[in-house]
Amino acid sequence: MALDVGRALKNPGQVYPFEASVELPEMEVLSDPVRFDGISIEGEFFCTGDHRVSLRAEASATAVSSCSRCLEPVQVPVRAEIDALYAKEPDPDDPDLYSFEGNSLALEDAVRDALLLELPLQFFCKPDCKGLCPVCGVNLNKGTCTCQEGNVVTGPFSALKDYVLNNEEV
Repeated sequence: MALDVGRALKNPGQVYPFEASVELPEMEVLSDPVRFDGISIEGEFFCTGDHRVSLRAEASATAVSSCSRCLEPVQVPVRAEIDALYAKEPDPDDPDLYSFEGNSLALEDAVRDALLLELPLQFFCKPDCKGLCPVCGVNLNKGTCTCQEGNVVTGPFSALKDYVLNNEEV
């Protein structure tokens, strides 16, 4: 989505309100696929002079990913404050500066950066999610498995556990 800032460039200091919606492609965040649905932005922009435009807004969206424990789909509402500065000429000393050409600002990069910072480190379908059985992979929220009856768990470290329990020198 391109935001026309031609009026602001002609009238530095004048504040202009705006509302917009943006679409972002699905991306990988910490090895998990994440997409943002229903992104809406509301805020204001103004020209600060020297062909720079300041944008202050709030973005809201629904982050869609999978539960970190059971892999079921999860939707999380996300709100992010955007405080971005755009310039016609990129500045290698200021990596937070977004560039633009003509009279249009591309909002996608600033919106994506702000929303990503507000994501939780892990997505959970519910706070007490039981996850998947480490042996057979059944979703323990939907049922139980019989592979762990009698507390006999075979996993990648079960031999090490047996060694520690049965060896006095360890």
